[in-house]
Amino acid sequence: MNPLALVQWIVHRASTSRIWVRFLYAGPLLFVLVFPVGAKPKKPVIVHEPARAVLIFDRSSNTIKEEKNLNEVMPIASVTKLMTAYVVLESRANLNEKITVRKQRIEGSPVLRDGMVVTRNELLHLALISSDNLASKMLAVAHPQGYDAFIAEMNSTARRLGMKNTSYIEPSGLFPNTSTAWDLHLLNTAVAKYSVFRDTAMSKTSNQEAQNKKGLWQRLVIRNTNAFAGEYDIKVGKTGFTNPAGWCISMLIVHQGQEFDVIVLGSPSKKVRNELVAVKLKSHMNWITANAVIKKIDLLEPTVEEIIPGLGP
Repeated sequence: MNPLALVQWIVHRASTSRIWVRFLYAGPLLFVLVFPVGAKPKKPVIVHEPARAVLIFDRSSNTIKEEKNLNEVMPIASVTKLMTAYVVLESRANLNEKITVRKQRIEGSPVLRDGMVVTRNELLHLALISSDNLASKMLAVAHPQGYDAFIAEMNSTARRLGMKNTSYIEPSGLFPNTSTAWDLHLLNTAVAKYSVFRDTAMSKTSNQEAQNKKGLWQRLVIRNTNAFAGEYDIKVGKTGFTNPAGWCISMLIVHQGQEFDVIVLGSPSKKVRNELVAVKLKSHMNWITANAVIKKIDLLEPTVEEIIPGLGP
């Protein structure tokens, strides 16, 4: 069929069919809508996993309830500070000793200034609550045997605790200290014996005291980096973030007298990490509650022997 004949056929059909009339009017519009001029193909949406590693460990039954990449070695960011604080406490250094803050090239602080004088105990609280990097560095610098000995002690302590896949190169987490979800569970076990970890994990905010260069005392107001602080019974809790590590958290929770770990490493954002942790917390707490109810029913429910004394099997 030649072009002219084709046009004639279309016109003829259009004159005898409402459908064709609609097509002639709407066809070009539909074509533009479906195949817009100059439209570029959309880039595929990259869906990130909620975390690189996850561990839910129930301490009452000594069992792993959920795990993902349990022993994969990865950066842990400021979760490092759990070990930093633990080494300070294990050293038996005087927590009331006053330490002069010295400006560092890398480690900064929103509240500490060069020349301030603070106690070792205040530095511990700053490191654990607000994840203060300069406070962590000062704890290591003020170690009785010196900074290098402090880092060496972090690593020897890790080996002593059975943390076979953990390595520390500095005390703040700004550099790639590495560990695994399982090793952090072991660390939670060790540090929980010190009440400062519970106190700091439960504090939404805290006030610390420091002397400035003029010798005047001033209050340092800090806020916890952990959104779950004070919302649950937390014995140990520390968050962390760097670009290589992603968003991390390690917690030891108590619910109805039962203890369990929630450890998440390598989340793509704080929101994703917190939502994931919230789901895991709720799920395991519900499991603990349900099992407690079942056990209580078992204890309260009378047996056949109690109803009819003397009845044998």
